[in-house]
Amino acid sequence: MRTLDTNVVVRLLIGDALQQTPVAEQAFLEAIASGGVFLPDVVLADVGWVLRGYALDRITRHRLLERLVRTRGVVVEDIDAAIDALENFRQGADLTDRLILARASRAGALPVLSFDQRFSGQQGVELLGAIAPGKPKPGNHP
Repeated sequence: MRTLDTNVVVRLLIGDALQQTPVAEQAFLEAIASGGVFLPDVVLADVGWVLRGYALDRITRHRLLERLVRTRGVVVEDIDAAIDALENFRQGADLTDRLILARASRAGALPVLSFDQRFSGQQGVELLGAIAPGKPKPGNHP
């Protein structure tokens, strides 16, 4: 099994680099033939982020990513978490946030603590408040 970096996966999905795309396609096919492609969560999240820079709507980005994780021979860390995160992404959520939440939930590591107000609206996420300048942090007594 081999792992493809974000830039290789983007070339596969977008095909925008004349010299790199055929090399990426060949590497993908060889990896599949030799045992598969491992797609870590961090690469999936990174690809989702990079695709924002292309003139693709959310539905198109979702379709590309979902097709990738469902490709025979592609192994993700947790397919259920990836599919759940992608479905929530399709509906408007941030892909990285949803991957974090799905993986934390499956690890029994909730709540996810965040300063992100939008993310904190999700069940299983707790909003942290900022400490006002000059005020001592809780538990740090002089």
